[in-house]
Amino acid sequence: MDNHRSYRVTGMWKLIIAFAAVVGVGTCVALGFLWAALFVVQPGSLQVLDTAPADQDVPAGDYASLTDARMEGARFLGTYSNSNYFAAPSTYDENSFCLITEPVADDGVWEATCNRLIDGRGVLTSISDTEGRWAILVPDQFDHGELEAEGWVSVHRNLLVQPMMRQVEETP
Repeated sequence: MDNHRSYRVTGMWKLIIAFAAVVGVGTCVALGFLWAALFVVQPGSLQVLDTAPADQDVPAGDYASLTDARMEGARFLGTYSNSNYFAAPSTYDENSFCLITEPVADDGVWEATCNRLIDGRGVLTSISDTEGRWAILVPDQFDHGELEAEGWVSVHRNLLVQPMMRQVEETP
């Protein structure tokens, strides 16, 4: 005797199965986009370094001891308060860049930092200038919106500066 029963899938179960398949595929696609957005490196560039040099691109200080940057390739990014800012290619490799800051009144003091450009969405390098403000060098693809909302100032497409915070005086 045959104890085998045949089952028919009702329309409701077909709808449930189809819905589960759509949700599963949609979840996989969404996770793929999320993974790509978070973990796939976006190429970045500093096109300012590809421009022809101008007179203002020559920093005033003595940079003989700065061996990390190719100063002949330096480009002026701008002035904020009492500091001039420059970007320069690094001597490390073709994907490394330097941020240099010097006071407007040249007194021989300068600061420099270099780093490798890994992702066009991130900060390339940061430095505290001679007056104690933070400045960051960013690639062309960087989104300034969030930092500007926090009070940072875009001096150049590739440079943001955080203004000095006023000291709050306590009253006795």
